[in-house]
Amino acid sequence: MFVTAPQTDWPRQAASRPDRAVFAGLEVCRNPLDALAVWRTLAPAGRGSFYQSEKFLLAWLEHLGAKEKVEPFFIVARDACGAPLALLPLGLFRFGPLRVAQFLGGKHANYNLGLFRGDAAFSARDLRLLLREAARAKGGPHLYCLLNMPLFWRGAANPLTLLPHRSGADHAYATALGEDGDAWLATRLSAATRKKWRKKEKRLAGMGELSYFRAKNQAQAQEILDSFFRQKSRRFAGLADQAKAAATQDFYAALSSFGAEGAAPAVELHALTLGGRVIATLAAGLNGGRLQALFNSFDADPPIAQCSPGEILLSHVLRDACARKVTAFDLGLGDARYKKTFCDDVESMADTLFAPSFFGLLAQPFFVASLVAKTTIKQNPSLWRLFDRMRRGQSLFRSN
Repeated sequence: MFVTAPQTDWPRQAASRPDRAVFAGLEVCRNPLDALAVWRTLAPAGRGSFYQSEKFLLAWLEHLGAKEKVEPFFIVARDACGAPLALLPLGLFRFGPLRVAQFLGGKHANYNLGLFRGDAAFSARDLRLLLREAARAKGGPHLYCLLNMPLFWRGAANPLTLLPHRSGADHAYATALGEDGDAWLATRLSAATRKKWRKKEKRLAGMGELSYFRAKNQAQAQEILDSFFRQKSRRFAGLADQAKAAATQDFYAALSSFGAEGAAPAVELHALTLGGRVIATLAAGLNGGRLQALFNSFDADPPIAQCSPGEILLSHVLRDACARKVTAFDLGLGDARYKKTFCDDVESMADTLFAPSFFGLLAQPFFVASLVAKTTIKQNPSLWRLFDRMRRGQSLFRSN
């Protein structure tokens, strides 16, 4: 757990420099709670994604970041009046003696963003200066490795992509929603596809009572989580890192827990049931009118799996989202047929490597080579199928 502590870390005034920047000062917070006031001022609901929210990042740091020995490294930029201009919620990851600043959330975060005030006109030069100055903090990073940054967010260019970058290995899939779920689905799915799904749904209903629900209390949330873990464990039996899987379970449980007096959890859980048995699950975070899918699963029993329970559940989730006036939805990173079926907006990602030190410059080519290899593998279907079979032994619970 994180506890509040006096801010003793390193502030630096950029305004005193001859190369005056858009920001007048900055500070580095090693305890994320020290940045809480800034975090809430630059609320992710307006400027970031669900993956920059307090609940998501604090839960990740507690359950997974601590296990990986990640040190929080939150960069705050302020204007001449001391008001916050930007917050970069980063962490320091160790690669041997090398300290690398990256976005938090690991593979569970699909969109990585900084939080920038609307009128904060950062230039590429300002961003380079900000990152260099922050790196001078004691124990600061040798290298910044900023991955999976959307080129555009909420209709505006992402300021961090002003830095030199390369295209990310993955795209993300999103869509705008309408007010009527059935009418919206009719615009996305052909008549033939809708007919095929009705047949599959009818086939499932012939096996037992078929129903959909969104968890409204802790008991329902736990039922869905237990089913998700069971379905994933069965699919990847004997392949997972059990300690990592246990930490991930704790992380998901924290995100989906109802608070005191039934306060809504950070993540909402959806389920499709057959005869009272959960046969498909989906978890998503609602942020600023956008519902962002975090994880999903389905029952692998052949008679059930052949009826596409995950896609049938997704159609219910989207109808429910439209009824609640949710304006946008995304299925995150990675290519998959079902993502292309529901989402018509392919969002391009950018990766940036920035070395503020000589040691970082020496290490940077190795990180570039890794990114190039990742992109090459993902763009070659045969290589990707081979790699995908191998990686399943490394990660039981994935966000995409």
